[in-house]
Amino acid sequence: MVKIEFECPDCKKGNNFVLMGNDEGLFERKCQYCKSDLEIQKNSNEITVRSLKMIIREKVKKMKKNIPPDYKKYKPEKNNQKTARFIAFLILTSSVMGLYTGIETIYYFDRDYREEEDIKIEIVVKNSSNYLENAKISLNDEKINATYLGNGTYNVLAKPGKHSVKVTSIFHKNSTMQIFIPPQENELEWNGQGLDGVNRFTFEMQEGRGSIALRSTYSTIETWCPNLIILFSLIGIWGAWVTYTLQSYKNAQIGAFFSILSLGFFLIGPIIGLIALYYLQKHKKIFTAYFKN
Repeated sequence: MVKIEFECPDCKKGNNFVLMGNDEGLFERKCQYCKSDLEIQKNSNEITVRSLKMIIREKVKKMKKNIPPDYKKYKPEKNNQKTARFIAFLILTSSVMGLYTGIETIYYFDRDYREEEDIKIEIVVKNSSNYLENAKISLNDEKINATYLGNGTYNVLAKPGKHSVKVTSIFHKNSTMQIFIPPQENELEWNGQGLDGVNRFTFEMQEGRGSIALRSTYSTIETWCPNLIILFSLIGIWGAWVTYTLQSYKNAQIGAFFSILSLGFFLIGPIIGLIALYYLQKHKKIFTAYFKN
């Protein structure tokens, strides 16, 4: 029976215990004061005491010595989260701008422009072979005096906004077109004539009796553009959430792509979306499900 006395390496207080039987060997005990786990090595001549903290520090030092100098350091998950949040913020910004653009486009067409000044527009009337003279033009079901300029072109004064234009010509079907005149400076021209769909509208007349409705650029834009922009924006917002939660690299790419197509503020949003796509490609390995997609 041997009594061993030693000092705890953590709290520096004295401890002791009694060995029954063998007086040499490796023993595990807890410090009577700080309760640290201790490893006690008793030889015939000396006693070595190490705490669990000391053992861990020694192992870490050995591991560091064995790491090659060119070994790529592991980046903590916290940095991955910051990168994901940054990319998600870019996609979300581009998408929200697109959502605002889509809603604003709807209101843009429906806005009241009665306080605006009259704008000179061109109405071009022709059939499959010739320009037509002596056509009669009605604006919002009211006949108006139009100035004929030749080559089937008539000058008409109208305020910005939505209008229903009806053109009649002998031996031809009555043609009606829903147009939108955006606010603009008077007499906008390109190569000596107005801009199609802006201040120049062409009526392709058909021979015969009856009436036909012609589609304008405005009709197509009003029908499809706002709805598509809002849809693409919502997909982009979903992609921002996928990126933020690091769910799927491919779905994050889809979200960023549609945030570009949402045309937020027409140019700014797509640029931000392209930046998001670039950073997605650069940091694609931060996605936990990247290799599954």
